[in-house]
Amino acid sequence: RLSRRGRTIIFSIHQPRYSIFKLFDSLTLLALGKVLYHGPAKQALEYFSSIGYECEPFNNPADFFLDIINGDSTAVAASKEDHRPVDTGKVAEDNVVSSSVVDVLHQKYLSSSLYQSTKEALVKVELGQGSKQRVSKQGHEITYANGFLTQLYWVSKRSLKNLIRNPQASIAQIAVTIILALVVGAIFFGVKSDRSGIQNRVGSLFFVTTNQCFSSVSAIELFIRDKKLFV
Repeated sequence: RLSRRGRTIIFSIHQPRYSIFKLFDSLTLLALGKVLYHGPAKQALEYFSSIGYECEPFNNPADFFLDIINGDSTAVAASKEDHRPVDTGKVAEDNVVSSSVVDVLHQKYLSSSLYQSTKEALVKVELGQGSKQRVSKQGHEITYANGFLTQLYWVSKRSLKNLIRNPQASIAQIAVTIILALVVGAIFFGVKSDRSGIQNRVGSLFFVTTNQCFSSVSAIELFIRDKKLFV
């Protein structure tokens, strides 16, 4: 539903089921820090078929790709049987086999037309960015997708929802403010307009200002609570 609204959905997913895989438009396969395939998801099976890996009927394509990378697919097993027996008893040998398979698949991808088209597109993007940076001196300035008023609106709306969802904190702050107001008002009630009255008014302003400064420290709780969400 999000993708139909024009959103771009990025999955970093291990072994998705077929109902999820068939929704993919673009697919990138990574192993040991190397790209083994990048291109349209619908062309992935055709690409691996062109390099000698046929997917069996009723097999999940995602499982098939992982089997190829791990050297466990039927095509890989058949090629192993043609050359030498498969020994699964040693973990070290399995790691060597998987790394060699990854190297072979990576080299085949580098020699494919998919890689060449991707490389050409990246070169065009780099050239375009380079020309823009040369023309404009403001290329390093941070730009935002939304203006200040839009950001202020959504942040304020979110803060209001937090206040509504946690009424205990708001009620406690209001109660403390009212009690302090009554105490300060009682202490400095009936202040006269003379020298001592001026000093008393200065003392009341100092007390109220100090209280406001310390009450604003409660905003730190918001950063502590939302730190994990932000990270």
